[in-house]
Amino acid sequence: MKRLTRTKVLASILLVVSLLAACSSSSSSGTKSSAVSGGTATFALAAGNVPDWILPLVTAANATTPNISFFQFLLYRPLFWFGGPGSAGLNESQSIANTPTFTTSNGKTTANITLKHYVWSDGKPVTARDVQFWYNLLTAEKANWWDYSPGGFPDNVVRFSVNGPYQITIEFNGPYSGAWLYNELAQLVPLPQQSWDRTSATGPVGNYDLTTSGARAVYNFLAAQNKDLATYTTNPLWKVVDGPWHLTSFTPSTGASTFARNATFSGPNAKNGVHKLQLVPFTSDAAEFNSLLSGSGLSYGYVPFSDIAAISRVTSAGYKVVPWVDWAFNYIPLNFNQPATGPIFRQLYVRQALQHLINETEITRSVFHGYGVPDYGPVPGAPASVYLSRQQTSDPYPFDPAAARTLLADHGWTVRPSGTSTCSRPGTAANACGPGVPAGAKLAFTLQYASGQTQVSEEAASLQTAFASAGITIALKAAPMSAVSGQWASCSQSSCWQALFWGNGWGFYPMFAEPAGDEIFASGAAANGGGYSSAEADSLMTAVHTQGLNAFDKYENYISAQVPVLWMASPDYFVSAIKSNLAGATPTDPLLNIYPQSWHFLKG
Repeated sequence: MKRLTRTKVLASILLVVSLLAACSSSSSSGTKSSAVSGGTATFALAAGNVPDWILPLVTAANATTPNISFFQFLLYRPLFWFGGPGSAGLNESQSIANTPTFTTSNGKTTANITLKHYVWSDGKPVTARDVQFWYNLLTAEKANWWDYSPGGFPDNVVRFSVNGPYQITIEFNGPYSGAWLYNELAQLVPLPQQSWDRTSATGPVGNYDLTTSGARAVYNFLAAQNKDLATYTTNPLWKVVDGPWHLTSFTPSTGASTFARNATFSGPNAKNGVHKLQLVPFTSDAAEFNSLLSGSGLSYGYVPFSDIAAISRVTSAGYKVVPWVDWAFNYIPLNFNQPATGPIFRQLYVRQALQHLINETEITRSVFHGYGVPDYGPVPGAPASVYLSRQQTSDPYPFDPAAARTLLADHGWTVRPSGTSTCSRPGTAANACGPGVPAGAKLAFTLQYASGQTQVSEEAASLQTAFASAGITIALKAAPMSAVSGQWASCSQSSCWQALFWGNGWGFYPMFAEPAGDEIFASGAAANGGGYSSAEADSLMTAVHTQGLNAFDKYENYISAQVPVLWMASPDYFVSAIKSNLAGATPTDPLLNIYPQSWHFLKG
């Protein structure tokens, strides 16, 4: 769901209303008078980054950047928009609703929301009823929502009221901080109730969502339609949009997509912008790079990390190269519930040893060629923010193979460098292998990683070598990114995944304000596929909800030290290669939104 050098520092990200530009101005590379009206912009999708989910009710396995930022958000807009050129704050100009007001009384916080006057492509207004429709479907099927965490949204809502065509009141069950509450409100996505509130393709539109059973029936119908990728451009459901674009062609096998402008879009929209957008998928970094060098294949592509040394060839082909830093951290989830390896991964000392074997500084230098930074915990190192604690700016488990071997030996393992270490002292004593780890257990597991992107393959190979130095054997298994990230769910059978690496971890986008960890680390959270569970962590995350920044350092420092996942160096999302005559595409958005409705070509 993600990918500069962190030397490029943005202003601290404060969760206040940012009066951002409407993203419709021309860039410094041209003026409005030199803009060419029309044209088709082409945008590269890296290998495995295939959009395959159009319904704005996304499961954890399908919550990818290509599905949300590069696909759904072009068609359907969230109620509150976060991110903009060079900013990760609330973007009022791009939001469908005005800035909410918060009041707290009797131990409960209430958000009062007023919608702006947007319209659907069928001419009907976007109303509070459309927001309620989405909320009712989500509530009925919350376990299928990628952002669901028990006790969080919508569990923490005690009242959702439609007070008028454009007015909503949401009352929450506690005195929440406004900063954290934006994480809840950012999830709201209006859906066209007047055309989607049905239980079959031929049945009438009703108000089925107003009951739980009816909402489930509607959800099941929409989810089934969503899985029929071949009908994305023909199904009447997906033709009703409120975003700046509508889908005109889609190839399910590759994800290749073409969008045309939505003439009824009510938000910021450059009149002289491009008329069409094409998402162009590639099977490998090499294929995408060759397209760049041809000079005519792409309007917006990327320079693969393995080809950074050839940037001059890219600029000679007519591109400007711009790092795209995203607000994200990189990691490898471990399956704590896997019968064979789960008991081993549940031992903190094992995770500490594994972390000591990951040379993030060297990966950043040699694999990313400086276009990235090490990650030491659950808060991104860049862009700069008020959330990054002093402790998390240094590595609690620096690269140290000797320290890793000592940790294992001190806990009952016979360490065999270049071989496979085994548990020789089972038990629960402080110097034993730990609960559930039997005598003779082997430090060996399979790491499934995303194929097609050179840097991911290089990282996986470097881990295999480093882990071997402490007698930890990992078998590498490559698969398309969608196949790897698609397994990221709770799984406790012997055939289940053991460790996954899709190369870009977790991004706090597109629906996040405060980088809280509930969605990934809370016990039972939908995106906590590895099954990490800690009562202490849960308590610290709950404190963040009400105490805001005062509690944030404690949470992130604890999680950083706990190593619930393996922290990996974080690459830039893209080293963007943007056609020199394409204006409006920079500065890039750290929440990975794109604004092709504001792009335009220049004369000459």
